[in-house]
Amino acid sequence: MLIQATNKLRDELNLEELEQKERPSLFSWHANFFRLNRRKTVVLVNDATDYTVILYGMKKNGFNNFQERVKLGIRMAFEREGIKASLIEKYLNQFEDFCYQKAKDRSHIARMNNSCKFAKRFADRFNENEIYQSRIAKKVNNMPRKNDNKDYFYPDEFLQQKLAEYFGEEDIIQTKAAVLKVELELGEYQAWRKVIVPLNYTFRELHNILQQLYNWQDYHLHDFFIYSKEKDATKNWNHDEYHKDGYKAILSLAMNQENFEYNRDQLNFAAEDFEQAVENEVKLKDVLPARIKYIYDYGDNWHHYLETVEIIDDYNKNTPSFLEGEGTAPPEDVGGFSEFMRIISNPDDEEYESMVEWAESQRFEEYNPEIIKTDLRLYVN
Repeated sequence: MLIQATNKLRDELNLEELEQKERPSLFSWHANFFRLNRRKTVVLVNDATDYTVILYGMKKNGFNNFQERVKLGIRMAFEREGIKASLIEKYLNQFEDFCYQKAKDRSHIARMNNSCKFAKRFADRFNENEIYQSRIAKKVNNMPRKNDNKDYFYPDEFLQQKLAEYFGEEDIIQTKAAVLKVELELGEYQAWRKVIVPLNYTFRELHNILQQLYNWQDYHLHDFFIYSKEKDATKNWNHDEYHKDGYKAILSLAMNQENFEYNRDQLNFAAEDFEQAVENEVKLKDVLPARIKYIYDYGDNWHHYLETVEIIDDYNKNTPSFLEGEGTAPPEDVGGFSEFMRIISNPDDEEYESMVEWAESQRFEEYNPEIIKTDLRLYVN
């Protein structure tokens, strides 16, 4: 494995002697050091694919054990992509021959700087408690690049292609996933969706998927609740943690640290017998097949109930897949959905035209599975 380090990174690593060795471009990385949010950050960019790995909040011990930090960072990023375990091990075996060189190729340095620029766009989304920012790297690797022929490519897809070519394997992706059925409570109406989601996705990513499934615009606050198989007769619909079938809440997931503290202190969640966490710190594999409730918009108070239909052990994608569904979802800030549907379905109603105009301003759409599939595809890319 070859790391071609910038001057700043070489200074941070106290590198004096550099080896003049060549490595296949798939096993060669350009690496830069800078501060982001006042934290020491290293961005590594693969020479063959522009695939990016991010190390954040590095301390002295991390730089003293830089080889192991890089190795674990690549492992976690590849796992996040859903690359099968045996192939990850084959790739990481190259670390037995690890060396440094000076970053000097202008083209590769420019591409590395481009990845650093992309990473900085997400500065407010970095997890302060993690060194290995695989979620941010996933976003960076989903952003299109131009190759020398001015053709566009995606680093994550290009990595899969290059790994397949080098190791002579066709099935690169192999991960576990869940088939989830989501039901939005709408009284006399129904709007349900069925979707496959990789188990290594966080609840923040599940939130983003649910927004696409129901054409929400992410204008409002949200929370998740996770339930055990036990029943809890002490709760009713006035409690956020209440489940329509009476199940007992065991975990509350807030959308961010600020909401976590508000729920704990102002809503007195600290006195409840369920745990609390922040959604980007918990993955689906940590809780499924438990029942889930997703609350969106505490004004209209939309409750979505999620159940695990099936666990897939050999899912061959690293992205969600929409399967089927039924029913139109409400537009944002609708207030009374029944009244809205009554008017919107009757062209003779005196409020029909104004309601149609308002609905368009809210990006309202009738249920359309093809639009949902497209929206999900845009979300992951």
